[in-house]
Amino acid sequence: MDFSKLTKLLDEMPKRGIPFMDLVVTKDGKEVYRHLVGNSDYENKKPLERTDLYWLYSGTKVVTCTCALQLVERGLISLDDPVYKYLPAFKNLRVRQTQGGPKPAKNVMTIEHLFTMTSGIGQDHESSREFYVAMGNPNLNTADIVSAFATVPLYFEPGTHYQYGFSHDVLAAVVEVASGMRFSEYVKKNIIEPLGMRDTGFFMSEEQKKRTAACFAYNNAKGSSVPIPNHNLFSMAPNYDSGGAGLFSCADDYIKLLTVLANGGTTEDGVTILKDETIRKMGENHLCDDALVDFVNGRLHGYGWGLCGRVHINPFMSLSKSAVGEFGWDGMAGCFGMVDRENRVAAFYGMQVISCSYSYIILQPLIRNLIYEGLNS
Repeated sequence: MDFSKLTKLLDEMPKRGIPFMDLVVTKDGKEVYRHLVGNSDYENKKPLERTDLYWLYSGTKVVTCTCALQLVERGLISLDDPVYKYLPAFKNLRVRQTQGGPKPAKNVMTIEHLFTMTSGIGQDHESSREFYVAMGNPNLNTADIVSAFATVPLYFEPGTHYQYGFSHDVLAAVVEVASGMRFSEYVKKNIIEPLGMRDTGFFMSEEQKKRTAACFAYNNAKGSSVPIPNHNLFSMAPNYDSGGAGLFSCADDYIKLLTVLANGGTTEDGVTILKDETIRKMGENHLCDDALVDFVNGRLHGYGWGLCGRVHINPFMSLSKSAVGEFGWDGMAGCFGMVDRENRVAAFYGMQVISCSYSYIILQPLIRNLIYEGLNS
């Protein structure tokens, strides 16, 4: 294996306005590449360490979908179940119209629609008055709070299009109701503890806060970044566990989940997180034609969306060297994860720079390709 081209690219990240980054790659369950670059503090004096923490933001979605699929395997929920079976507020939904007021939804929103971002729930749903009233009530839990989303008209009939939004926050609430456990406790019991992810969670200890890497905002025109306050924008209430964006972690922790998903779903010591057949389905496109157009136009050519995040479906269009079925997702601060079940490869890239479209459009595809070039050299 020769990762020299990848290392060269990563070493140049500070010159591209990315103050620091951490990349780890595993193959057949073993770490085959690790490289850390830059300083993780605002003063640019403290070298990035393996134990430094990042807010995953939407990288949380991989964890949430894994949890929900565990419940599918156990027969506690079904992809075809209506969301209102678990969250009654989602029974009488409304859909926006180009003219006139909203109309009653004809389609029933299902659990699969939450997985695939085809629910019609957008990113503006958190701006509703009902949501902010719910957030201010310390007696309400995640399921109670996301029910406020149901008061906001959907962007479209469930199942007909793709819209990035708060679907996975609602999915976390379904997990909470179906399991009878607070979502953060479910994640701890079924993901964090079985995989030994000691530095992953929704709420940091004081010691963990000291190890959190600094946060920056990117200027995509200038290729530079500036310091900004370091807190998770989606940690909005003490009893709200955001399934879409609430987790923090470190590379050593997060790669454990990605690695087990890339290697059949069972750890070396015999703990099964998901069945291999379920993981295969995570790597299949679940979008209809219209929804696929929505996703491709907004983000990635050659990719669709599965039961977790992006799914590689067309190497000719993507120019990606990863296998068909490779899947994963990224976060608002630039981190991204990758699972390749066919080649038993997993990777996690950690950084903490928001508003960096340069990372999504240029760096992530390039890093993925250089990973495979290194593995195959």
